[in-house]
Amino acid sequence: MRNHEALIDELAQEMPPVRRVAPAWLRALGWAPVALAFGFLSTRLLHREATDWLGSHAVLSIANAGLSLALGVTAFAAALSISVAGGRVGAKGWMTAGLAAWALLAASSIALSARPVTVMVGEGSYCFTFVLTAGLPMIAAAILALRRTRSIAPKQALAYAGMAIGFLSFGLLAFCHSAEMSMADFLMHILAALILGATTVLLGRPVVKI
Repeated sequence: MRNHEALIDELAQEMPPVRRVAPAWLRALGWAPVALAFGFLSTRLLHREATDWLGSHAVLSIANAGLSLALGVTAFAAALSISVAGGRVGAKGWMTAGLAAWALLAASSIALSARPVTVMVGEGSYCFTFVLTAGLPMIAAAILALRRTRSIAPKQALAYAGMAIGFLSFGLLAFCHSAEMSMADFLMHILAALILGATTVLLGRPVVKI
């Protein structure tokens, strides 16, 4: 076509306007409960023991649950933010401080264990299974949320989404886990979260990428 101006006018008239997406924090607050609902429903298939909220160390369980969920929502917001062109990760300082506080809570829980470094056969297997069972359905929610905006290079956004899924799963686990845990138990938590993160990137990249 020689008349490029006419082509541009024709395309401008035919193409619908792009709808502006809501702020990342607002979308995260909307999608995080959906992901948590998926995770909670899937873990109903597992045997669950209620946390002793009146025990002497219940404050650790409460702090762990609250901080894990807060970090999960923050990481979800970061994923949604950087999936938009020109978006950036907000609240980096808060997230770093939250991760440090979470690590200190984990160290306190390990210190309470009667066998902090002793490894027994099968130790941590329930927590590993729980985190994976809770997190795998959350991957679908995260990919659906990121697909709304798509991305040319979605790996970083998907990595943050995987982090969010890991911490949201930790938050659910805190409601059926004692305040004490061994180092082996903690390492199984981390391994399950890493698997969830890698799975999120592998499954989400072809779906989210433009």
